[in-house]
Amino acid sequence: MLLLFVDGLGLGGTLEESFPLLLALRPSPLDATLGVEGLPQSGTGQTALLTGVNAAGLLGRHQGPYPAPSLRPLLRQSLYAWARAQGFPVLHANGYREAYLEQALSPRRLRLSAFALAAHLAGLPLLPLGHPLALSPGFWEDPRGEGRKAARLAQAFPLVVLEYWALDLAAHRAPETLPQRFQELGAFVESFLEAGGELVLVSDHGNAEEPWHPHHTRNPVPLVYTSPAPPPPGDLPGFLPWLQAIITSKC
Repeated sequence: MLLLFVDGLGLGGTLEESFPLLLALRPSPLDATLGVEGLPQSGTGQTALLTGVNAAGLLGRHQGPYPAPSLRPLLRQSLYAWARAQGFPVLHANGYREAYLEQALSPRRLRLSAFALAAHLAGLPLLPLGHPLALSPGFWEDPRGEGRKAARLAQAFPLVVLEYWALDLAAHRAPETLPQRFQELGAFVESFLEAGGELVLVSDHGNAEEPWHPHHTRNPVPLVYTSPAPPPPGDLPGFLPWLQAIITSKC
């Protein structure tokens, strides 16, 4: 199974024309607001997905892009830690530039996304780009080839996680490139599914679906699962127990 986390993708806006494949997969909407005023952010949204805890409610605010130090104890009990404790091999497949890892893993900085930090705290390696098990997190020259590689990895591991952050980056900094990012993401997903891959796709907050501004949105975010599953949750904290039930039933 591949858990494809797509940073910054809400439902609504221009998705019908920019990412029709997603809508063809009939996504379920998840509430990303967490009952907190303001615009949802990556640090608390991703932490809620990974831990089943309303991180924004705990802090009393949305927080990002990196999870606050006070959220690290939660992230020690993440999806990754649970999978390892259950004996399920899990791969955090993102490839990183070695120079980035050197800086990001500095004890004084530890500036990692919630997904990367949770993997690191669970004792999983953060792979350098070019590693045989690593996938690039976007800007793919050959998205269909990357999708086929992801399918091979998903057949070798009960759970493979890929954090695709290129869409959110484009929405913030270069909205004129969003059509290209949606096209590459669609080609990746299509190729992955054609290769027989089993896909879970989820996001943390809206952004790229409204390309006319560079800000996050309060739109619901999509949850897609391409196999029969229990009823979907209604919000981000419900995602972890829902996914745990699916993985447990398969392993």
